[in-house]
Amino acid sequence: MNLPLVIGIQQLVASSTHVVARSVVTAVPATTVVFYRGILSVLAYAGWIVLRRTPPVMTYFRAGDWWRFALLGLVNMPLNQYLFVAGLAYTTPPNAALAFALSPVFVLIMARILLGERWTRPKLIGIILAVIGAGIVAIGRGARLGTDALLGNIMELAASCAWSLYTVWGRPLVQRYGAVITTAGGMLWGLVLFVPVAALVPGGIVTPFSLSLRAWLEIAYLGIITSGVGWALWYMLLRHMEASRLAVFNNLQPLLTVLLAWIVFGELPPVEFWVGGSIAIAGVVLTQRG
Repeated sequence: MNLPLVIGIQQLVASSTHVVARSVVTAVPATTVVFYRGILSVLAYAGWIVLRRTPPVMTYFRAGDWWRFALLGLVNMPLNQYLFVAGLAYTTPPNAALAFALSPVFVLIMARILLGERWTRPKLIGIILAVIGAGIVAIGRGARLGTDALLGNIMELAASCAWSLYTVWGRPLVQRYGAVITTAGGMLWGLVLFVPVAALVPGGIVTPFSLSLRAWLEIAYLGIITSGVGWALWYMLLRHMEASRLAVFNNLQPLLTVLLAWIVFGELPPVEFWVGGSIAIAGVVLTQRG
């Protein structure tokens, strides 16, 4: 596997998620977005498994692992996805990016507790540098921690914690079942567990016919590209890398978002981009050497 190429593709997909989710949540309730996104991602994985003629899961599935997949689904859809999408209605994409810039710290702590990953000085310094660099870039893009966005910021921070647990908790399952089966199992459990949540949250699930074409295209992107391609690539990388070393690449997302805006819209990056980007990249490099 060409790890740098896969990492680059995965991070590009992840970088676009904040913008697409922010766009669709302004017109569609978060519960509806997450529900249809989950259905599309599960269908995408089912189609992939059928086309690849993967042997039936029950032929090699360990009965004692069902609760591990259930927990994976819980932190996936009802927690990470819902809090992330719903939080964008109360805060901004730069603030969400800043919250997710802290995910390597959460992963570092959780991986130490749950997986026994070692804390080395280069890894610790590298993650700190990457977080600082990503934070500078996010602030340059307009991230603010004012009280007007406090609820949204708390929701995004909780989503970041859930994503970190999803990363760490899924690594043993990925080693056992592979990236596609593990991601598909987590998505399926997440969808099942999210239905009661959607029934209780105001706004609920609107009918599919009431959604505009644009909303469907954005939800399809989140379900098939982000949750389908992006999440599968994340778990694929997790088979070859420690959780903490992989998570630090999330700090490159604010940089990629600014670069995309520069290429597509001609928006010149502010000085914070060059300063913070250099620090973040140095932190990522140092973490990989630790």
